[in-house]
Amino acid sequence: MLVANNKRGGCDPVSIRLEAEDFRLWYTKFRDVISDLSLVRRVSSIVYNLLNQGCSEEEVINAVEDILRNLNVNPLMIKRGEFQGLRGDVVEVLKVIFPNAVQETKPPFFISEEDDRSRSQQPLVTRQVRKTVRRTLRIRSIEMLSWIILGVSSITAVVSLVINNKLILGVSSSLALIFLIVALMAHIRMI
Repeated sequence: MLVANNKRGGCDPVSIRLEAEDFRLWYTKFRDVISDLSLVRRVSSIVYNLLNQGCSEEEVINAVEDILRNLNVNPLMIKRGEFQGLRGDVVEVLKVIFPNAVQETKPPFFISEEDDRSRSQQPLVTRQVRKTVRRTLRIRSIEMLSWIILGVSSITAVVSLVINNKLILGVSSSLALIFLIVALMAHIRMI
């Protein structure tokens, strides 16, 4: 899969293969949800490990580019990365591997008026917030309705005990149990 340039003797091809396999498994498992930031973060750990094992920067660059190429990842398409807090040599290697990536941190909770990029992203953020609020309200309304029906069913079960009606008792007890389960599932957001 990968052939490492081992002329200096410092870079272990087995380490490169292990890193490549670990990255391949991670990438294939999470391919659909990986962002630029998480990809750069994951590659930075590979770069850090290989540099610590004695690989030169050039060997690390070649190895990582091979890993990405084998998974059809185009490093030129990566636009964002988080480089703060990384060692200088790791950042240098990452900048060579991802030449178009710029330092990006998490966006603030609010959208700043001074930041033009944030203003262009505002409709997307607003849609995401609205979608989250709608989902939360829907779950809360299901939970509230379930608690109300549970209460009514429980009261009906007690009344049927008093008047000694086993049919109503069975139905109301069953409904109470069903809506208790639905309410609890909505409460822990399993619905």
